[in-house]
Amino acid sequence: MSVINRVNVMISTDPAGQGGVASVVKAMLADSFSADWQIRHIVSHRAGSKVSMIWIFLLALGKLTLLRLLHRPGIAHIHLASRGSFSRKNLLAKWARKLGFKVILHLHGAQFDQFYHHECNTAKQQKVADLFGLASKVVVLGDKWQHWLKVTFPKVRDVRIIYNPGPRNVPSRSASLSPTVIFLGRLGERKGVADLLKALPAVVARFPNMKLILGGDGDLQRYRQQATSLGLSEHVKFAGWIGVEEKFSLMSSAWLFVLPSYSEGFPVGIVEAMACGVPIVASDVGGIPDAITNEQEGILIEAGDITALADALIRMLADSELAERFASNAQRKYEQNFSSQAIMPLWQQLYTEILND
Repeated sequence: MSVINRVNVMISTDPAGQGGVASVVKAMLADSFSADWQIRHIVSHRAGSKVSMIWIFLLALGKLTLLRLLHRPGIAHIHLASRGSFSRKNLLAKWARKLGFKVILHLHGAQFDQFYHHECNTAKQQKVADLFGLASKVVVLGDKWQHWLKVTFPKVRDVRIIYNPGPRNVPSRSASLSPTVIFLGRLGERKGVADLLKALPAVVARFPNMKLILGGDGDLQRYRQQATSLGLSEHVKFAGWIGVEEKFSLMSSAWLFVLPSYSEGFPVGIVEAMACGVPIVASDVGGIPDAITNEQEGILIEAGDITALADALIRMLADSELAERFASNAQRKYEQNFSSQAIMPLWQQLYTEILND
């Protein structure tokens, strides 16, 4: 079916903003896939005051309606997370269906299962079920999410796994002279930052000149205080939120990438580390095991196991041959499974399938 005279829309948070979803949307819109399908992007959320966020949401409804009035409806590709994102996307998805669009729900929320089971009452759980039920396709970020969705919402028609696409071009890796470990993400409990700092004294005892770079926003003051109390001030750098160029510069010079999260979707940082050929230590949660097989492309530990985290970091820093073997395996797996060249044809195929259905 030709896309001519049909309008396809992508609805998400502002891709110029911070966070993994913004990075994914930005990458998808920059790909030729977006031009092939004549995708119009609609911003449904942007950080700001409550009044400005309401205004942006109302504008999104208006833009969606106007596009429908001017064109035949095609696909409404909606990026979904929990809490506020669910409330906004629930209304937008239902309106898109009424306007005649076929809806793709692209689930990103690393804690969406917790949101559903522990934060939604019975009525809201039914709204979540209804939202997934109206979608032509639901796209998730790994086996665990696919299993959870099918078990929790058995009436959902079609649940597909399509991983987040990685970067097309990354700098050549040139590790720094001193051991450097990098973490990228919002600094908070979900990402296991406190556990990482607790694990660090054992690593410093073995590698006195090692440095941990924490790249991301969040509760920086809290973790600065923790680092100070642990005697780690000279070993931990709080870089704050960093841009793309600086991020890849730091990544390419790192000895290790670490992500000891308690919950994840399919973290962009893992994919970027794989692309850069940086050895990885991470927790066995969410979509991470889809990317990293323990003892093949990296070391996976149980979330919250501080001793195992310290041991994994020490082992990777001490054994450069092991670390490089894992990194090489991960880089090869990235090219075959998670690069834009591997992922974007899957979206081409899915869009074609939906419009031909």
